[in-house]
Amino acid sequence: MTKRILVLVAALLVAGTVMTSSGNAQGPLHKQVRFSINVPYRLRMGHYMLPPGNYTLYQISANDLNLFLLYQGGLNHTPIAAIRTVRIDHAHNNGYVNHTEMRWRIDEDRRGNEAPVITGFEIPGEDGWQIISVVQRSGGRKVMQRVARY
Repeated sequence: MTKRILVLVAALLVAGTVMTSSGNAQGPLHKQVRFSINVPYRLRMGHYMLPPGNYTLYQISANDLNLFLLYQGGLNHTPIAAIRTVRIDHAHNNGYVNHTEMRWRIDEDRRGNEAPVITGFEIPGEDGWQIISVVQRSGGRKVMQRVARY
């Protein structure tokens, strides 16, 4: 009887170890870009202003590689916006970038006011991403300010 209990306990330990190791298996990697800005920036296609601060872009799904959430600070906060992107193919153009960078340009309104605009981002060894739409989330109402179109 004792031998049978020991065999049962050993079998449960082995089964538990197999289940734990498969639970820790590495799945698809989600892209993440952390960036800081020191002046207000506008997000392309959404017409929202971001105040100076630290931000994180996080790819939310392995099934939709072009959808990112924008967080103020780290991922432990509520996202402030959902950002839809399209890929920029670097394989057929000028090659992949060597460092992470934000893509931006300066826009000028009719009154001559200039504002930097975030248009996309690059990750080393990957294609780039161009922002095509921005949807403010409920957590972003306190952070992001809607601005008029130019």
